[in-house]
Amino acid sequence: MSNLINTAMSGLKGAQIALSTVSNNISNQAVTGYSRQNAILEQAISSSTSAGYIGNGVNVVSINRQYNEFITNQLRASQTTSSSVSTYYEQISKIDNLLASSTTSLSSTIQGFFSNLQNLTSNAGDSSTRQTVLGKAEGLVNQFKVTDKYLRDMDSGLNTQIQSTVGQINTYTDQISSLNNEIMKLMGANSGTMPNDLLDQRDLLVDQLNKLVGVDVTVQDGIVYNVALKNGTNLVQAGTSNQLVAVNSSSDPSRLTIGYKDQTNDVVTLNESTLTGGSLGGLLSFRSETLDEARGQLGQLALAFADAFNAQHQQGYDRNGVKGGDFFSFGKAVVLNDSKNGGNAVLTPSYTDTKDVQATNYAIKYDGANWQVTRLSDNSKFTAAVTTAGTPPESSLSFDGVKMTITGTPATNDNFLLKPVNDVIIDMAVAVSDPNKIAAASTKVDENGAPVLDVNGDPVFGGVSDNTNAKALLALQNEKIVGGKASVSGAYASLVGSIGNQASTLKINNTSQQNVVKQLTAEQQSVSGVNLDEEYGDLMRFQQYYMANAQVIKTAQSIFDALLAARS
Repeated sequence: MSNLINTAMSGLKGAQIALSTVSNNISNQAVTGYSRQNAILEQAISSSTSAGYIGNGVNVVSINRQYNEFITNQLRASQTTSSSVSTYYEQISKIDNLLASSTTSLSSTIQGFFSNLQNLTSNAGDSSTRQTVLGKAEGLVNQFKVTDKYLRDMDSGLNTQIQSTVGQINTYTDQISSLNNEIMKLMGANSGTMPNDLLDQRDLLVDQLNKLVGVDVTVQDGIVYNVALKNGTNLVQAGTSNQLVAVNSSSDPSRLTIGYKDQTNDVVTLNESTLTGGSLGGLLSFRSETLDEARGQLGQLALAFADAFNAQHQQGYDRNGVKGGDFFSFGKAVVLNDSKNGGNAVLTPSYTDTKDVQATNYAIKYDGANWQVTRLSDNSKFTAAVTTAGTPPESSLSFDGVKMTITGTPATNDNFLLKPVNDVIIDMAVAVSDPNKIAAASTKVDENGAPVLDVNGDPVFGGVSDNTNAKALLALQNEKIVGGKASVSGAYASLVGSIGNQASTLKINNTSQQNVVKQLTAEQQSVSGVNLDEEYGDLMRFQQYYMANAQVIKTAQSIFDALLAARS
């Protein structure tokens, strides 16, 4: 009789735990990160009798959560890629909208300036026409500045986003390491029983971290999560977390880069190209691949245009017969010394030919014998030859339309960053304020095209209405002065087209990655998610299971009562 009751009691206990598990699944169905749980039952060890082995009911082995590591890792890989692409697309769309907008486009402003220059060629002596040209020039410079400021503000905004993202990453890694400790403690106190709720919390934190930056997770002893960046840098080791820090770049203090604190609490800078995946990877890729390119091409365009216009303007004469000067002023190239340099060398840049200046920055390193240069737009490397000339002798490096005079002595492995066009627009202005100073005229020429000279042998001024130099200035519109390959309008159209094509490609990739995430999420939820229809079915099944075991006890009670009645 006791065996009958004990067997039924074990069944009741199993049914109660199974029902509680189903109830917990149903109540957590809407909770993000919750993994469906199952009560695992197994038959108890039977007892030997003369008639054979008789069963002793059921044991509750464990409460397992439904989890597939392979699918989870696939989902995380797709999520970190999707987050990176989405962030990149969000940022590049801002530039695409800026450049393509009819109200903020440089294209229409450039066209307007040259259209009014065309009017000047038709009426070079008219004061109002000259004034209009100056007004359009001011408008053109202003549009350059507006566009450049927008891109500069984006650059500054990325610093803020990077700093915020690093803070979030550190918060997640701290929480993951704390959960590692808590999970180990609870498992030790409960004979290795898994705390499913904490496992879910830890996985959710890893998922959130993975959306910020790509990480790899390794499981130690089947319990502890060790988390590392894709480049191998450890973020979480058992119960310890390592902090990332956003620090000013040693090569360019205006930019934040990523480092981590080592065991001595010193900050070690990480190579940005190895920080992939997640929103942080998207921000860094956008900055190095697209934002720098857009700023460089815009600065290159402004430099080539302003310098070529100045050179031609200097060939003409103003309304008073005075030789023309600079029409535009603009910023110069800059070289930044790395804060870690050991030598005292200073590189002073100047332009040798603005048509050859490229839309890129350069990393320059002295290796103890030679100057190694990396063109950052395509990572091409070359050795720059040192030229010594002048009295006293002056050493310099020259490449891509820029000359850098070397003073002081560099130490081995000293680094420098050359920015040929970074500050061109920020200091750009119209240098002519008096419309009479526009050098639209040239000198008189004879029937052979030779200059007509006065009694002193000087060229004779062509007159107030002469438009010869105005025509030459207008002709710059179609000359390939930008990088020696494109006209001003062509270079801008190329920039707009390049950004537009990248944005279009990223839009497609973004949609594709989101679909992959949806597909893998559905697959993961088919394993770990709570299906209310299934839970309702289990609820009915375990309810019947409970009632059946209760009926066994009731039957045992009836038999027991019958025995008592028989004895009495």
